[in-house]
Amino acid sequence: MTLAGALLALALSALPYPAPRQLQANPPVTKCDRATVLLVDAAKGEMKGTTVAGVVTYKIGPDVPVFGKDGKPAGSWTALAQGTKLLVYYVIDDGAKVQEIDLQ
Repeated sequence: MTLAGALLALALSALPYPAPRQLQANPPVTKCDRATVLLVDAAKGEMKGTTVAGVVTYKIGPDVPVFGKDGKPAGSWTALAQGTKLLVYYVIDDGAKVQEIDLQ
């Protein structure tokens, strides 16, 4: 492979969004939104966030990791406060099913 070919392959394999901390992203299956928390409903396993596309309802299981700006675990998603800015990595599976949350 030529240098130009290698650079093209690298560019095509680059993620269209910031890399997650732990998750092995697989575009286009893995999606990412920049969101601001509107509401956290632990009883329903949901979080609503404001994105450039509008309000999105995310489904979140109890084992979803949350990472701080420093890359270290930042506790449970159920403790996220309204107004918190984050990156939400998810897959479409009967809705937006969250795989990882990175605080911004």
